[in-house]
Amino acid sequence: MSTLKLPVACLSLTISSLMIFGGNFYKVEASPTQSIQISNNWLLQGRIKANQQDYQGAILDFTQAINHNDKNAEAYYQRGLIYAKYAQEKPLNPDGTVPGCRKKDDYIIICSVEVKDRIKEYKQKAIADFTQAITINPQYTIAYHQRGLIQEETGQKIADFQIAILLYSQKSLAFLNGSKFPEAADLLKIIDKLQTEIESLNKIADLQDPEIKHPLNSSTISPDSIEELNNQANAALDKGDIKTAIQKFRTLAVKLQEKKEYQQKYQQIQQIIVELEKLR
Repeated sequence: MSTLKLPVACLSLTISSLMIFGGNFYKVEASPTQSIQISNNWLLQGRIKANQQDYQGAILDFTQAINHNDKNAEAYYQRGLIYAKYAQEKPLNPDGTVPGCRKKDDYIIICSVEVKDRIKEYKQKAIADFTQAITINPQYTIAYHQRGLIQEETGQKIADFQIAILLYSQKSLAFLNGSKFPEAADLLKIIDKLQTEIESLNKIADLQDPEIKHPLNSSTISPDSIEELNNQANAALDKGDIKTAIQKFRTLAVKLQEKKEYQQKYQQIQQIIVELEKLR
């Protein structure tokens, strides 16, 4: 009786085929490095879609990025940005409102109940994503800034803005130390806007509180003069004119020191002056 002999290569192939078609699969887990790379690829793809206003596709991609690396703070932040814009499948209206809403004037937006519910849901999702990004990276300055913009409770808004101001200030000092004057000037402008927003929120809170009494002997310093000095100092800094910037910041510091509500700004300006003095 003859014996059938299969070549070794053929036998190996047969066994491999049986393993494949027989369902004996072995799951290959991606390494941590591979997972991070895959996550970053999804993040990049999501940002491209967001720039193309494909918001729903971007949300899906950012979610994939998070699924592959739940420590990807930027993926949470980018997804939160879309939620904060209340984007679903369509871009915003030309006036910046959500589809289904309309602007009555600069302060009043009218929406249907259904749209209001959707807005509330997306705000909550945005806050959750910004919070997660901050949990992963407590120095994520812009996440505090963006979360503050959509917070509904005044105290929470102010708290987020104050942290953002502190972190922006630290970054601006680092830029000054590296002689990156335009970058530092840009951050100082952002800080000024946030401080103005905090002042407005505090004024609204004061108006709503009947117990608040405004002091009769308050300083007569014009806010316009403070604002103008601040603008002049930033303009000089943006041009790299250190001498003029120091002069303007010093004059500004004197005016700020006299007003209790500007003490945080005063401390910030003092730090800027110290850094600029090192560069002279």
